[in-house]
Amino acid sequence: MDGAGVLQSLLTRSFLTESVARLYREFRLEVAAMIFIAGLIMTILMIISFTLSSTVPEQPDFFYDLIKVKIGNWMVWIMVLGPILLLAGIFYLGDTVKKFREFNKLIDTDSKAKFVQNQDRIEYLAWLLSSRLEKQVEAKKKDFKID
Repeated sequence: MDGAGVLQSLLTRSFLTESVARLYREFRLEVAAMIFIAGLIMTILMIISFTLSSTVPEQPDFFYDLIKVKIGNWMVWIMVLGPILLLAGIFYLGDTVKKFREFNKLIDTDSKAKFVQNQDRIEYLAWLLSSRLEKQVEAKKKDFKID
């Protein structure tokens, strides 16, 4: 591979990484909620599986058919991943909500001095959470005539 091919490869990877990171930032709350819900569903399936393993019904119901027949041996992975995703989702969703609340608390000020004092944190939270919030910070800067 020549030098131009290597450079093109690196630029493409960098572009893909940046676009994935941008999408991740834009949909951070939604991703956190999806991780939490996936972990919750897997954990519920795991609990149902444990209760079904002690009894075999005469007439298999919906849950027995779903867990023992359709999921089958994949249940081991659900038992491992379910609680892990649930805990990660709880932490991640809580952290995201906490950062949104902190941003809203810091941006909702009428004092230019408080805004300037917290400007670095406000800009960091806006960059971390969403480009929509970055636009909100720019609008607030115009209101206070900063920059």
